Amino acid sequence: MERVRLNYHHLRYFLEVARDGNLTRAASRLNVSQSALSTQVRQLEDRLGHALFDRTGRAMVLTEAGRIALAHAERIFDV
Repeated sequence: MERVRLNYHHLRYFLEVARDGNLTRAASRLNVSQSALSTQVRQLEDRLGHALFDRTGRAMVLTEAGRIALAHAERIFDV
């Protein structure tokens, strides 16, 4: 099985969006633009090869892969 190298920022940004469920609020809290945050999350999804969120309107709902990634991110960031 091939190991995937992850970017620290991608993972941190993903964690914040996953916790909030809203890209705009998470971007504001992280002091980055919404488009930059969206790009970071999409790059992480591309890297992992799975969608991490179901995007419905403005809501960001975790997929099964997203829930697994969140558990790993929480362990990495010790939250």
